[in-house]
Amino acid sequence: MPVADALLAAARASARTTLSDAEADARAELARARAEADHILDEARAEGAEAATKTAAGQLAAARRQAREMILGARRRAYDAVRSGAIEQLAREASTPEGRRLAERLEVLVRDRVGPSASVRRSGPDTVTAVAEDANRRAVLGPEALVDHALMSLADEIDAVWA
Repeated sequence: MPVADALLAAARASARTTLSDAEADARAELARARAEADHILDEARAEGAEAATKTAAGQLAAARRQAREMILGARRRAYDAVRSGAIEQLAREASTPEGRRLAERLEVLVRDRVGPSASVRRSGPDTVTAVAEDANRRAVLGPEALVDHALMSLADEIDAVWA
């Protein structure tokens, strides 16, 4: 039996070596798989972070646009309210002595714009709107034009209010 014992010992040694080699291969394969999984996970995180950054940037840009539109809308409504209030106030003042003097001054201005031979009239009895006409030339000055001119002359001050 020494031969059988020797063969058995050799088979056991070969099995231990094969098992040891298989375990080493399995550990190496497991390490390689873990490294690949870590690499895939890192790439996925980077792609996710990049996608999140792009999404956040898009959402931020959209929110800024919406905020800007809201601000501009509020400014427009405030400007329009001031403008219409001033126009209405000028119209209400038409029958006052100041309103009549303003209307007379507007008549002079529209005549100057159209020419000395222009026919000049007010657009109504209690109005500060003056109209001058001569052939193919016409000029109209009233509360809207006066308020618009005043607001344009205050453009820098109005911009400063919004700053």
